[in-house]
Amino acid sequence: MRRIVWTLFLAIAGGAWAIGGAGLYGGWPEVFGIQFVTPEGWRMSVGLAPERADPTRYSVAVSLDLVLAAGTLYSDGGEAVDLAYYAGAGATGSLLRADPEVNGHAMLGLEAYFTAMKSVGLFAEMQLGQRFWFAPLSTRPYLGFRLGVSLR
Repeated sequence: MRRIVWTLFLAIAGGAWAIGGAGLYGGWPEVFGIQFVTPEGWRMSVGLAPERADPTRYSVAVSLDLVLAAGTLYSDGGEAVDLAYYAGAGATGSLLRADPEVNGHAMLGLEAYFTAMKSVGLFAEMQLGQRFWFAPLSTRPYLGFRLGVSLR
């Protein structure tokens, strides 16, 4: 277990310095994941999602999102915390599962970066969109959320 945690830490830290930012998240439908963010606003993430038919089995969910707007909500001039928002759109595909699915979504998130640790922050995000299944072909609304730690 220590090796897995250490490998994840090195991958995230290396990704943060190599491409602009990285992080760990949990939420729904992905219960755990890693994300990497480019300076241009592209975010790529890989997470584990429970199967719809059998929640004891997990599949791999791969997401590609683009941040279209971002800004500062509050800054105390370097005293304690900076609050920011971001909004964008993206798509997620669940791979390696019995009933493959794809969703398109809009996202809205809040970030809190602590001034004492300028590169470490917390974020919360909601996603709203449409989900498509291919076996059998069907669709329904999609609602997802993420809570996590980000490094930049």
